[in-house]
Amino acid sequence: MKIAIIDPVGSKAGIDHYDLSLLSGLKNAGDNCFLYSNFNYEEGIIHYKKYFHNVGVSKISSIISNFIGFFKSLSDAKMQKVDWLILHVFRAGAFDLFTFTLAKLMGFKLLAIVHDIESLDTITLPIVRRTVISSLPDLRVVHNQFCKDEIAKQISDKALNTTGIIPHVNFIKLFNRYHSNTNLKNDLLNDKNAIRSLDSKLLNAVNANEKIILFFGQIKKSKGVDVLLEAIPYCKTNFKVVVAGKLRGENWEKYQSIIDSKKLNEKVIPIIRHINDYERDILFALAQGIILPYRYIYQSGVLLMTMSFPMAVIASNLPPNADIIIDSENGFLFEAENSNDLAIKIDALINNSELDQIKIRAISDINAKNSPDVIGMQYHQLLANPIELLYH
Repeated sequence: MKIAIIDPVGSKAGIDHYDLSLLSGLKNAGDNCFLYSNFNYEEGIIHYKKYFHNVGVSKISSIISNFIGFFKSLSDAKMQKVDWLILHVFRAGAFDLFTFTLAKLMGFKLLAIVHDIESLDTITLPIVRRTVISSLPDLRVVHNQFCKDEIAKQISDKALNTTGIIPHVNFIKLFNRYHSNTNLKNDLLNDKNAIRSLDSKLLNAVNANEKIILFFGQIKKSKGVDVLLEAIPYCKTNFKVVVAGKLRGENWEKYQSIIDSKKLNEKVIPIIRHINDYERDILFALAQGIILPYRYIYQSGVLLMTMSFPMAVIASNLPPNADIIIDSENGFLFEAENSNDLAIKIDALINNSELDQIKIRAISDINAKNSPDVIGMQYHQLLANPIELLYH
């Protein structure tokens, strides 16, 4: 089959790594793969065209580029006689309604990977969301049973019958160079200039051999950064907390007020901006563990990314997290929104003498269940025989 992903988001939210991993698995399953997105790619494993130029530009320029890029992508996919288009769904808003409709009018078969059943940071009209998710795609994929149970509340029975569950792909390939050459990871730890450019207080902590706990990713209400900050005073161990990522629909002042009221300025290092891939790797290498204190989540790419590094993870015990993490075996779970319980788990992580074994089990588990080849074959089989797989 000829399969294409059209992805305007791409490197703006780390979806480029998802795209490349999934398409590498599909290619290994025997498919001819195409990708249209917004990042530079020269490996040549798949057919790639950079039709979206929406990074580091104004909002108006980004919107215009998204529409032009989608037209170009659909035109090229039509010329290439692509059998299936794969499209990501986060917001399911007006842009998705327009582009999905256009793709259908051009005769494409659509598979929608529905990441957020309800948009967690934007407002979308329910009728638009239902149309994008339920009516326009020929097939939908969600990443776990929790998502399918949630999506069942919004879509028709017919659409539910053409909705499959395929786990999120891992990111082990992204970090292969560190797995095969430990010196490269040591280079991250020793790059003092890059650490200083992240934050001078972070460099001071590294020079003092202080333990570091990390929050990484977009900062929005559903991600629960305030739960992490509230937990710090209850911890009995000493460490620094790095909060690294861009704000989404939030302002930092509400979090800074917690830091000020709890007198945490010496313990918290905020790096509130876009973190590039190299800076991300430095933070992953420096940190003792990562905290994912989410209030609500459908599937966490950050969880699989950090387990792929691998890092020790503490995540709230929401069903999508509990599907992947076995408490105290390949990571740690705490009661969602319970800062006291989170503090206990942070102390347990920092004082754990078997942390390396937990990391080994983490990467082993997601390599078995979430590898590109395993996931790619599941998509291949779904697209080749959707009726047989979904109805039987």
